[in-house]
Amino acid sequence: MTHKITKTLTTFCGLLLATSALAVQSDVAKVTKSPHGSYIVIMKLKPAISYDGNISGYKATKPTANQRFSTKSNAAQSYKNKLRKDHDEVLATYGLKDKKVHDYSNAINGFSARMSYEQAKSIALNKKVAMVLPDTLHQTMTDNSPSFLGLNSRRGPWAKDINGEDVIVGIIDTGIWPEHPSFADDGSYADLGITLDESAYSSCDFGNTVHREDDAPFACNNKLLGARQVLPTYREVLGADAGEFDSARDENGHGSHTASTAAGNADVFATLLGNDLGLVSGVAPRARIIAYKALGTQGGFGSDLAAAIDQAVADGVDVINYSIGSTSYAIGPDDIAFLFAADAGVFIATSNGNSGPAPATTGSPASTPWVTSVGASTQDRTYEGSASSSDGWEFIGASITAGTDELPLVDAADAGSELCLPGELDAAVVANKIVLCKRGDIARLDKSLAVSMAEGAGMILYNANDGQSEVTDTHYVPSVHINNTDGLVIKQYIASDDSPVASIGAGQHAYVEAPSMAGFSSRGPNRLSADIIKPDITAPGVNILAADTPVNRGEQFQMISGTSMSSPHVAGMYALIKQAHPEWTAAMAKSAMMTSAHQDVKKEDGITQADAFDMGAGHAVPARINGLRTSMFNPGLVYDIGYADYLGFLCGANTGLVSDSDCALIEADGIALDPSELNLPSIGIAQLAGSQTIHRTVTRPADTNPNAKKKKKYWVHVDAPEGFKVKVKPKKLKLKAGESATYSITVTNVSATPDVWEHGSLTWSPHKKYSPKKRGLVYSPIAVKGALFSAEESLDVSGESGTSEFDVSFGYTGNYTATTQGLTPAELTSGEVSQDPDQAFNPVDGFSTAHTIAVSDAALLRIALPPEATDADADLDLYLVNPAGEVVASSGNGGTDELVEVVSPVDGDWTLWVHGWAAPIDPTPYTLYSWVIANTSGGSLTIDSAPTSATTGNTETINFSWDNATAGEWHYGLISHENDDGSFGLTRVEADNR
Repeated sequence: MTHKITKTLTTFCGLLLATSALAVQSDVAKVTKSPHGSYIVIMKLKPAISYDGNISGYKATKPTANQRFSTKSNAAQSYKNKLRKDHDEVLATYGLKDKKVHDYSNAINGFSARMSYEQAKSIALNKKVAMVLPDTLHQTMTDNSPSFLGLNSRRGPWAKDINGEDVIVGIIDTGIWPEHPSFADDGSYADLGITLDESAYSSCDFGNTVHREDDAPFACNNKLLGARQVLPTYREVLGADAGEFDSARDENGHGSHTASTAAGNADVFATLLGNDLGLVSGVAPRARIIAYKALGTQGGFGSDLAAAIDQAVADGVDVINYSIGSTSYAIGPDDIAFLFAADAGVFIATSNGNSGPAPATTGSPASTPWVTSVGASTQDRTYEGSASSSDGWEFIGASITAGTDELPLVDAADAGSELCLPGELDAAVVANKIVLCKRGDIARLDKSLAVSMAEGAGMILYNANDGQSEVTDTHYVPSVHINNTDGLVIKQYIASDDSPVASIGAGQHAYVEAPSMAGFSSRGPNRLSADIIKPDITAPGVNILAADTPVNRGEQFQMISGTSMSSPHVAGMYALIKQAHPEWTAAMAKSAMMTSAHQDVKKEDGITQADAFDMGAGHAVPARINGLRTSMFNPGLVYDIGYADYLGFLCGANTGLVSDSDCALIEADGIALDPSELNLPSIGIAQLAGSQTIHRTVTRPADTNPNAKKKKKYWVHVDAPEGFKVKVKPKKLKLKAGESATYSITVTNVSATPDVWEHGSLTWSPHKKYSPKKRGLVYSPIAVKGALFSAEESLDVSGESGTSEFDVSFGYTGNYTATTQGLTPAELTSGEVSQDPDQAFNPVDGFSTAHTIAVSDAALLRIALPPEATDADADLDLYLVNPAGEVVASSGNGGTDELVEVVSPVDGDWTLWVHGWAAPIDPTPYTLYSWVIANTSGGSLTIDSAPTSATTGNTETINFSWDNATAGEWHYGLISHENDDGSFGLTRVEADNR
């Protein structure tokens, strides 16, 4: 497979290059402008956690298996000093020595600095620099779950003293409330002998009473090992307002909630809004915590988040919970840092996002395969309240607040703001009344705050649609949250009654069927690479009771929902696995969670079976409960993945982060590039017309059991996705402990509907007769999308004449025809352009040159500006404008290597603009190559033989020939794939005989 990567960025080829972790693909790198004047500079060399000693004079610093990374060794100090020296040299070169904000050397090699856009573009050209990224703001992804998960059951891990003892959990979030009983040191925690470094950030950063008087000093202990504020960029750009703590103390509550969910103390008594809620525990109650405050009240900058990751790795954490994300799937500095952290054995749990239930809503960093992304689902405990009226109606909803007497009822739409926006409700209408508020636009809590500000007595919150979940929020006034249908009934009642009244019934404990997916939980398919199934797994994320900061409502606990809440459940589960199996890699632990998950999960409607794009492999199961016989502590088989495998994925996913030459080296080293081949415990194929064979390797983990030396047998069971056939070879595996085996999976399209995802599964069972209730099952979800056809997108041929062939696979049954257009020689057009001072394309500013191209009955319009067609130091960009004056295509790669094309262009005069993004000569000359491929057959490209009909799942061969491709010229043509509805695909044929 050939992988052409046209976007420039960098490569992670530390495995294959002598010294470099990142290698620039082009001499000129594009930089996106930062809205805040802050940039993150990623250097080429590996960070200390991943450095394997291949630079003369510097010993390896990468930790070995079952070893925590340490920055205190002489080798680590020496190598980190070298990296920091490189940073300072780059900064000094561009006059920015005093502008540095962060140094990164542990999980990522680079720095962040305040600088102008022009300085950022200049730094991107430095030979030691891999990429320059704009600094952007990120946001959080905003009990009974231990029982629901079986942690405290008779067969659960806590009963066997698997409780996270001595495992260190890093929480990157909004800080922590250190005095909370969930983080108290009761004297039973042993001293781990860890001294946290103080050089970059205070290791126990509390007591800044100058900024806020109630920021009490606190001495960290053997439970809360440390708490750092990592907000230099945030403070410099946005400052610290009066409501914030300028320390690691949590003013939001989000960080305290996630920390206590993952690793809060056992059996802490919880009260909320006057209700006694019983005892709560973290998933790994004996784990230690280090908190990193990298989010302020307005979010967090990528540079600060990268610094927090870098510091967490230096502090020796075993697992990081990262309940933070974005709607973008583009790979950023946190993704890069997590890749190196995973390579060193640090497990990363992250929220899958809160943009569901729409498909393809997973964002960064959840979309990458080296993190464990967690969806949110319900648990079997909730709190229910009621909205009722003496006029004869009552509706049940979610509530954890106190109730009210019967009071006048008003629709917020009649009080100035249907959505109950703070400051917009008319107090004269709302005071001492219950207010009906519609969900949407702002946080749910802000709606009850708005009611409180207008002196309202209570709130009935109703959903905008019935696909949304009802949530037990910690509101500012007595409240109940109901569905849309019931809300509209109440709305109609208010409109039709002269004196509407209602009361709110206090929240009471209730049991519900669970789990179902939360409506807000982001879904697959994965936009980064649809061959990688996301989320990986789901866990409780609805109505989670855990720690709060008391500064907002005077409460120590809160009940909130989000994938932010599900992620720390999985982080805590990893802490349990780490205690039980300290020798396992992060990928092995992720595999154990996924293959032992249960699939008895419903979609948000509570009825329809969830699929892999909802729940990943299923619901995480840390204990054998509800008849389930497989445990994540004894998964039978695991799927492991190494750093080199992730590099192959970055190549095959066309991320633009790895150069063509390095991808070729990776492939030559035997690493698969196809994302479907990545050794995950899930199987995804995004486009399948015919048949595809992929591979997986499983390992039976090492075991001290005397029977471990005996070979254990596993038989495969397949539930094929509808419309596909799945064949596995071999059908049986025999493995001793510590042994691995590779098997192949051949998926064939037999009757699948094109462009529709179908779901199935593959399970290895230690029992010849398969039953889903038997012990030791190793489960993998399968997701496959059928395609109408599959063929080469482009073919390179050489010589003035010749013959060639390629295969085409069909995902339909019916007529088929292959036709040709071309070959057509390129038309050469010369021009020149001057340097654009602000480097922003504007066709009227004089720094772009226009060329008119007449088009009539064309199959393809194509214009290229290759590197050799202009000055070697130039970076010229292309913008193609249609006859209506619209920019319909552009090319702005690093350096000059540009290509734009339009299939079936409309007739008329098109305009091609050449923009002088970097024009070193004034003016800089260039030569354009353009093709207008006529929409007629009969040229020098000929079909010699091809099928005349298509059959779903079949693969056929097309033979073609060409002539008159004159030496010294660049020829281009098309092979069009057609059925009764016309052309449905093109194969481009290029004969570059220059």
